[in-house]
Amino acid sequence: MKVTPVEEIIQRHTDSIISGNIKPPQGSCPKCFETPNTYKLHECRKRKFRFIVGCFVRIVLSLLVRWECPICGRTFTEYPAFALPYKRYVLMDIELLCEDYLENEKSYQETVSCEDEVIGYEEKAGKVDERQLSPSTPWRWLGFLGSMKNTLTEALNLIRQKAPDSYIFRELFPIFPGKYRTLKRKLLLQNAWKLLQANQIFQHLFGEKIFPRYEIARTRI
Repeated sequence: MKVTPVEEIIQRHTDSIISGNIKPPQGSCPKCFETPNTYKLHECRKRKFRFIVGCFVRIVLSLLVRWECPICGRTFTEYPAFALPYKRYVLMDIELLCEDYLENEKSYQETVSCEDEVIGYEEKAGKVDERQLSPSTPWRWLGFLGSMKNTLTEALNLIRQKAPDSYIFRELFPIFPGKYRTLKRKLLLQNAWKLLQANQIFQHLFGEKIFPRYEIARTRI
């Protein structure tokens, strides 16, 4: 079975934790927003991640690290660059499928399809897995992204300070009418699209994405 680039990224992350080659996070605590000298390692826990390879979903086991803040005594999870809190799929696939849906006149069903077939789970050890990627999955992803109004606002403020002439402040982000039935859903989709675009600009300007570090800090996860 060929190892994909995404799988290599996850494996490197896992190996670094197993080998003990992990550094405490920098910056303020996402719980109390104070900045201690360092954080105490609390625990490592297992986490299964899903990612799409062609027309199939592959699952790989990795680890997440939890740290304890010496100031407030509370613990928090540090998410690697490929992960988001409460999301089983890797960030790269979330971004890819959401952008594909927003930028094209596709339905959710078409978004989770490959070669006119719904993306299914890869069989393992000769056993057939009949699960499929549900059309409701990108629907939930977009609702999650579109609800991050504070994150979007703060990201745009930082972008404006660095690049006030950025196209993102002129773009209207029109949504195809067939993709929503209510004004609330339309605004969610527009916010999600704008956040995804802001994420790309943010990475270009500051060398890192909004996700997961900044999103976590601003939502106190």
